[in-house]
Amino acid sequence: MSAPDTNLDRQKKRHAGPLIGIGAGVVFAGILIFVYVTSLAEPVGTGEADVVESPSITAPAVSD
Repeated sequence: MSAPDTNLDRQKKRHAGPLIGIGAGVVFAGILIFVYVTSLAEPVGTGEADVVESPSITAPAVSD
């Protein structure tokens, strides 16, 4: 059975606040997820760990 008294205008007014709050919560959660994911990413080409030096190849010392 459906509700006997449905006034859509009154229901829109009553639900506006909670819907705005839910929308704000979703936006806030999206911002938090974006900040978390970007904090996990490491910038490319920075830091000494990215620099790879090749070992110098020299002939062994000759003793007389």
